[in-house]
Amino acid sequence: MTSEEMKTYQKRIAQAGIADLTLAMLEMEMQWIGEALDAYNGQRIEEFVSCVEKAQAVQVELMNVMNMENPLSVEIYSVFVYINKVLIHAKLKREPLDIARCSEMLRKYHESFSQIAKTDTGGPVMEQAEKVYAGLTYGSGGLVESSVGGMEFRA
Repeated sequence: MTSEEMKTYQKRIAQAGIADLTLAMLEMEMQWIGEALDAYNGQRIEEFVSCVEKAQAVQVELMNVMNMENPLSVEIYSVFVYINKVLIHAKLKREPLDIARCSEMLRKYHESFSQIAKTDTGGPVMEQAEKVYAGLTYGSGGLVESSVGGMEFRA
């Protein structure tokens, strides 16, 4: 992936709602898988491994942000776990194994999330993020570092 493509993804992610964020991540993962396959076909094994690692990093992030209180998310999560395992095996074996099939599975999820994105009215995720305020105060035990909603650290 070129630096220009990465910048495009970064801009999209910064302005994306939750569904658009998911779409961008799915697209990134599919692109890394495609580049991994191209590298493998060109016998550039180290590049293949690097691309698979990047695809896997996106896959893990997708798994980490899923709302597991939603029954549908639980089912999707099991598919994402399978994809993650395939990527791990491809990286370890240094062969594509079933990653092309995984890319096709991701494409189908992309189609579904494209429909969901049309109904997403939540606005950009980055604007919805909580602000963290931190500072030092003097407490009975000395200096106290605190943050809103966070933990305290006493020096």
